[in-house]
Amino acid sequence: METEAQLPLSRERAAAVLAQWRRFQAGLAVDEAVARPVILQSWQRCRRAGFPADTLALCPIDAAGLARSVADNRELVDTAKRVMDRLAHSIHLSSSVVTLVDTTGLVLHVSATREDLASVPYGEPGRRCDEATLGTNGMGLCLVERRPVHVMGAEHFSSSLHYLSCSAAPIHDSTGRFLGALNLAISTENFHQHTLGLVEAAAHAIEEHLRLRALIASQRVILELLDDGVAVLGADGTIVSLNGQACSMLGLSPDVVGRDIRSFVRESEVLRAILADRQTFHDREVTFRLVQGELSCALSCAPFADGGVILTLRETRRMRKYAARVAGAKAVYTFEHILGQSKALREAVRLARVAAQGDATTLLLGESGTGKELFAQAVHNAGARRKGPFVVVNCGALPRNLVQSELFGYVAGAFSGALKEGSPGKFELADGGTLFLDEIGEMPLEAQVSLLRLLQENEVTRLGGKEARRVDVRIIAATNKDLALAVRNNAFRGDLYYRLNVLSIAIPPLRQREGDVPLLTRLFLDKFTASLGKPELEISREALAALAAHHWPGNVRELENCIERLVNVACSSRIDIADLPQDVMTDMLRGRPAAPGEAGMSLKRIQRALILETLRETGGNFRRASNLLNISRTTLYAKLKQYGISADTFRDQ
Repeated sequence: METEAQLPLSRERAAAVLAQWRRFQAGLAVDEAVARPVILQSWQRCRRAGFPADTLALCPIDAAGLARSVADNRELVDTAKRVMDRLAHSIHLSSSVVTLVDTTGLVLHVSATREDLASVPYGEPGRRCDEATLGTNGMGLCLVERRPVHVMGAEHFSSSLHYLSCSAAPIHDSTGRFLGALNLAISTENFHQHTLGLVEAAAHAIEEHLRLRALIASQRVILELLDDGVAVLGADGTIVSLNGQACSMLGLSPDVVGRDIRSFVRESEVLRAILADRQTFHDREVTFRLVQGELSCALSCAPFADGGVILTLRETRRMRKYAARVAGAKAVYTFEHILGQSKALREAVRLARVAAQGDATTLLLGESGTGKELFAQAVHNAGARRKGPFVVVNCGALPRNLVQSELFGYVAGAFSGALKEGSPGKFELADGGTLFLDEIGEMPLEAQVSLLRLLQENEVTRLGGKEARRVDVRIIAATNKDLALAVRNNAFRGDLYYRLNVLSIAIPPLRQREGDVPLLTRLFLDKFTASLGKPELEISREALAALAAHHWPGNVRELENCIERLVNVACSSRIDIADLPQDVMTDMLRGRPAAPGEAGMSLKRIQRALILETLRETGGNFRRASNLLNISRTTLYAKLKQYGISADTFRDQ
């Protein structure tokens, strides 16, 4: 059987088709070698629907309904218009009309002269061309078959259309969704076997334009989702495209497309060099002088073959914030993580909450292990800078010759081994957030001078550089030293001390936090049993009293480490006096004052139990026992007498 594109149109064939049409209308048998199956099937549908063979109803819709349909198919109509106009111009035959219909057969757009359209009345926008309205016709048949078709002369069911021949092809979007059909109607005597090929090519061109539009739209969406600014410039510096982030960073509106970007950037030497050199580079730090203010950013450039360039702009502050989040510490703790009920701790927390409400430089004073960084993070997270970076600098761990480069950064070539592109310092990384200077008392005097200037001017100058950069940093410093004494000994600058000491918070040591040791002990026990997958542990009253009475020179950190050790070595479900570390027990035997009441009685039992255990281990050897207990033999004899213990019992054993 012949394909659609292979069917020639001749007078003989036209007459043969007309004869079969008449036989069909008369109810006679039809020669299927002449009447194509697809046409015969359409005729049969029309007969079943009671469609008249000699009249035609145009059934136009109202203007408002047409406007809604065109709006619903705006992208299809806008894309198809130019292709349809070119197709109509290339045909340039009388009675040639190019129509676009939607999936219901409604004519959305037409390309034809007024004279040609008068001879094809159903081609008017707003008319319907589906099979139910016009009978067998090119557009209606294409909507049914969803493939390219043509209907020649007498193949139309209505005799009023026999003077026309139609070729139609379906149109799909980039996802394959059926959108409508494109149709070319011309007088039958002008029909050519290649007409359908022209219509197919035009429909394919519309689909390609739709695909490109979808691709461009998706690329535009992607560009708008980027956190970076993207600007596409022509070879002469005209703005070809800007995404929303670039508009925001440069202070421009989208309607500047087509204008020279140098008219909006006062400092255009960088742009002139970019357009002249057309070299690829990445993340070069530049400062643009804009019409309003300035923009510091990391600039990347990629040239086009036609002379244009794509520029990517990353805000310096955002990059530093990200770098600080990756390389620095994260502020994860809040005031809810500061556990304890003692009056001294509650006062420190109260002052810290006050500090969080503003940007005042804060000095945290406390022994090692008291939780100074915990307080610093809580202040940061409770303040207005919680979304900014939190950068930690341990001033005591920085090599003396690298303190300034670490804190303030350096420019390219500042010293041997420096990165060729330079490097920002911790203050720049903390821009917009908080910088926590731990062990500030260990900072070298020469770095203290630069720090003082930064606190006064809010500007940082990189090592080896000349240009000062403004930064917005909140300073929280911490030390376990007496800075006032260090100032008197000329080990710390007095002007810097007074500048840091705007709001000082003394974090109490654990030995001054009455009642907090049992609370923390229980919390640490639960924490480590859970992390190690061990069953819940209990602790005896005597062991808990011994922990509470310990001096804890390492404070909370030491207590946490002690409990972690106890959980790891525990052989039963209960921690008793004998399980405690030796330094906790010897602290008790050195005669530290006991609390009154029950705690005091428990501590006496602790001392007696420890002496008994030690004598049992040494077999009653007084010298070894006193050495293990770290007390003199005189003190040991006094304790034996106090508790009524006889060493002979152990010697006999």
